[in-house]
Amino acid sequence: MSGPEPMNQPQRRKRAVSDILEGGAVLAARNILTLLRVTAPLTLPLGLLFSAAVVWLANSSGSRNLAIGVLAPVTVLYVLAAIVSGAACLKVAAEAYDGGRPRAKPAIALALHRLGPVVCVTLLLLVAAAPAAALIALPGLKALGNYALLLLILALFSLWASGTYSVALAAMLVEERGIVSSFRRSAELVRGSFFRALGTVVLGGALALFAGVLVAIIVSVFSVGGESVIAIVTLAGFTLGELLIAPFYVAFLIVLFGDLRSREQGSSPVAQAS
Repeated sequence: MSGPEPMNQPQRRKRAVSDILEGGAVLAARNILTLLRVTAPLTLPLGLLFSAAVVWLANSSGSRNLAIGVLAPVTVLYVLAAIVSGAACLKVAAEAYDGGRPRAKPAIALALHRLGPVVCVTLLLLVAAAPAAALIALPGLKALGNYALLLLILALFSLWASGTYSVALAAMLVEERGIVSSFRRSAELVRGSFFRALGTVVLGGALALFAGVLVAIIVSVFSVGGESVIAIVTLAGFTLGELLIAPFYVAFLIVLFGDLRSREQGSSPVAQAS
């Protein structure tokens, strides 16, 4: 079984996407307790509160405005918590990949310290990926009519951006770069490895999402009762499943990032001379 290789060791052979995904899965599994110490306190309370607010809104009549008033700030806090959780998990995975002993609290502290840039980079990446995700989710281009060509063009740009800037957040947190510098660094590293990067983003995202959905399905088996109870348990299941999505996804990205950096170091004159 192929495991993660430290980022500070040159590796000239390109790792296949399957090898990257396998290494990322091993990395996440070996450090799952530390990663859960990041995701659980950040996303679980707000996730459960968000689920309760959604059920309340769906079943409220006279108190609908109050339910919306509660749901709006909870949603914002939940999104921020998820972003911080993902960034902190990425830092944990990076330290583990380099052979260190990562801890949850310092990783969370770093993500909070760089909250502004982390939120900005994450939201830009999400916005860039949205057209491609929409194209997959929609039933067909014909249903869009005159907008089909526009969405197709946006989706192609979305795929390009998702691959080119796939390791921008990793560059920001591992190499302590700014927002613009992180995107430039990602484009620089991915040059010549675009399809490997895009494959890691797409397949890695699908695998991480599958892990989360699997947990949600297992939890939903225990939903017995009325519609409200079933809805709460189902949403709670997805919240619990979310605890695994970020750890596995960022682990895939860190293995990709480490491979891209090691190839860069391996091809440099200094590395070759040594």
